[in-house]
Amino acid sequence: MKVVLHIDRLVLHGVAPAERDALVAALHAALQHGFAQPGVAERWAASPSRDRNRHNFTPAPGQLAQSAAQALVAGGPP
Repeated sequence: MKVVLHIDRLVLHGVAPAERDALVAALHAALQHGFAQPGVAERWAASPSRDRNRHNFTPAPGQLAQSAAQALVAGGPP
């Protein structure tokens, strides 16, 4: 199954502009890994609420991209 995820807006407080590109690349990799886990893509595809989701999370120190990806994958549609 192919998953296309569009993030319209991503607000990350406390991230320096110079860190943006590295963070985006790390988030992309972490999301690819997360959505590759068994059942995740199917759960998202089957959900009627998949078109709009909002997630708030507290990242683990030094793990912002990984924490963001985990929040999106795990906190997605039921």
